[in-house]
Amino acid sequence: MQDTSVAASRSSVATRFWRVWKTGTGPAPVGPVHVSMNDYLIHRSRDVPRVAVAGLRFRRAWPRTRGALGLWVASTTDGRRQISVSVWRTPEDLQHFVRSAAHLKVMRDFRGAGDLHTNAWTAARFDRSLIWRQAQDRLTGQIPDVLHH
Repeated sequence: MQDTSVAASRSSVATRFWRVWKTGTGPAPVGPVHVSMNDYLIHRSRDVPRVAVAGLRFRRAWPRTRGALGLWVASTTDGRRQISVSVWRTPEDLQHFVRSAAHLKVMRDFRGAGDLHTNAWTAARFDRSLIWRQAQDRLTGQIPDVLHH
């Protein structure tokens, strides 16, 4: 099922995100899940298409990614702020992905194209609405000490 909704933030200055959901592997566990968020601000507009394509390649492979329960790829309307919110069975599953050749290549290829802020947390359960609200709070500065663009 795809979620192609546009969300407005709860902050005083509305930030709108276009987002799409991709389901991962297997059924969600009962109990807590690990969430990872990347907030990437692209320096030059001309780099937006290649960054977006790389993100969509990860999305396409998501159903075959070990321990991945789901993934949002999101962006602001101008595309310069690219966001991923991934939901994992365990932190170890995320670490396995982060160490993969494909992920390391993307990190190397785009190291100088923008500024990256990452954040991870534990959600009480696999609830897409709850997890997106938690991500949105982080993306809009509602959570103290969480870096965001």
